[in-house]
Amino acid sequence: MGALKYFSLFIVVAFASLSATISASVHRRYHSPEMQSVTNAIHTMYNKGYIAMSAFTVGMQDHLSEWSERYDVTGFTIFAPINSAFISDISGNVVIPSDEKLYLHCSPVRYNSLFALRFKTEIPTVSHKYNLIVTSGLLDYDISICNVKISSPPIYDDGYVIVYSIGQLFSFSSAKDIVAAYRNSSSYRVIHAEL
Repeated sequence: MGALKYFSLFIVVAFASLSATISASVHRRYHSPEMQSVTNAIHTMYNKGYIAMSAFTVGMQDHLSEWSERYDVTGFTIFAPINSAFISDISGNVVIPSDEKLYLHCSPVRYNSLFALRFKTEIPTVSHKYNLIVTSGLLDYDISICNVKISSPPIYDDGYVIVYSIGQLFSFSSAKDIVAAYRNSSSYRVIHAEL
């Protein structure tokens, strides 16, 4: 209970300090329609209770803007962990993921139907080091990526940015190990953005 109290306080303070950034600097730096979509997704995540991920996505905007310009990205998919995913199971402390770990939660490809992706399909991320992989099969009712269940329908979709809810953070080890294992198996398939 105490950890949740401190986590809530952390989120409120973090988001309050970032609110000024959203209203002033975001408008100046990200006035393109594409980056306005990212800003709208941030506001929607916040309003729907994904406060931690909305705050962290504000911090990722520079990186997303660079990706959008450098690689001519046609959309993003964001996987938004629920707030409790940012609390350590062992200690009850708030987990503040590294930028690289947060980049696992954003793909430079807009996936409007994750159910169309086959088992073992690799999903690129804005991390230059790691990708994700579909770990659910065609007969599974739920879609999972790196063994993390993806909630459907999306919590936000404006045609450029689509946001799906997930119950926990993706981890480097699961992403790296699962992709390596599936790359060495038969019927492996990669879907890349044209980067």
